[in-house]
Amino acid sequence: MIHLLLSIVAILAGCALLYVGGDMLVSASTWIAKRLGMSAIAIGATVVAIGTSTPELSVSLGAALEGHGDISVGNIVGSNVCNILLVLGLCSLFRTLQASRDVYRIDFPILIAISGLFTWMIRDAVVSRVEGIVLVAGLATYVAWNLRRAAEDEQVGEFFVGEVSEALGDEDEQHWGKPVLRAIAGVACLALGARWLVLGSLGALEPLHLSEAAIGVTIVALGTSVPEIGTSIIAARKGQADLAVGNAVGSSVFNVLGVLGLTASLRPVAAHDVDPLDGVILIAVSLAGLVLVARAGGIGRVQGAILVMAYTLYVVTAFGMPI
Repeated sequence: MIHLLLSIVAILAGCALLYVGGDMLVSASTWIAKRLGMSAIAIGATVVAIGTSTPELSVSLGAALEGHGDISVGNIVGSNVCNILLVLGLCSLFRTLQASRDVYRIDFPILIAISGLFTWMIRDAVVSRVEGIVLVAGLATYVAWNLRRAAEDEQVGEFFVGEVSEALGDEDEQHWGKPVLRAIAGVACLALGARWLVLGSLGALEPLHLSEAAIGVTIVALGTSVPEIGTSIIAARKGQADLAVGNAVGSSVFNVLGVLGLTASLRPVAAHDVDPLDGVILIAVSLAGLVLVARAGGIGRVQGAILVMAYTLYVVTAFGMPI
């Protein structure tokens, strides 16, 4: 019982550290980039967009380096499923999500294509270093394309500027000392939070004899998705549907290209309990998100409730519980 309680405390503390660490790193990095002369659009398309996936990166990289490849890849799969089903579902319970045409004509198709690439890469249960480098190259291309897109499309540019404003908040610091220290503290919190979340999840779910992949796609993925859940719900309540949906879709793209790519580039990831079926689930979930966002009425409360129930069913199935 004491072991279980300590594991639960580790999970909660790990989630808190990931949230705080990610927020500190994004705000500090945004301030530094702004002082270095980067435009708000460039910062939003690079620093902020990549920074929001730092919890997933720290957990997946840490898990892979410690030999828990299934948790590493499972975290990416589970986070993306969570982003579309749970994040968008919860957001639409507060306000109907009606995003711009670019979201379902461009962003979702990109996510579906990348999910297809992931499905192909995981066919042999290993994401090699070469495949990781290919994903990182894809990330660089995606970021560069977003920069060009933001420069040519005023609406996209406003989206990224809005993300920068959210990251900076009321920050008016004039000296480098505090932002640099905050960035260092953020990295430390991310590293410690990732370790506690993984170890706590392994300890808490040990009696259930679950596979590491099941742990990765459920508890670990939900823990690393806390920042996206909070940010998107706040955006939805403010009536910023594009920001809410954009955070969910953009984070999912970065999870595959950036998180998996960087992790595999440093160390090939073996995930024997993650198979192409998980990739098919990602594609199906992304297609469902596209259809719902593209419908005339957007994602309303009824559709949102269905998405949340679908996520609950996904978690129950991953745990191997009877339906």
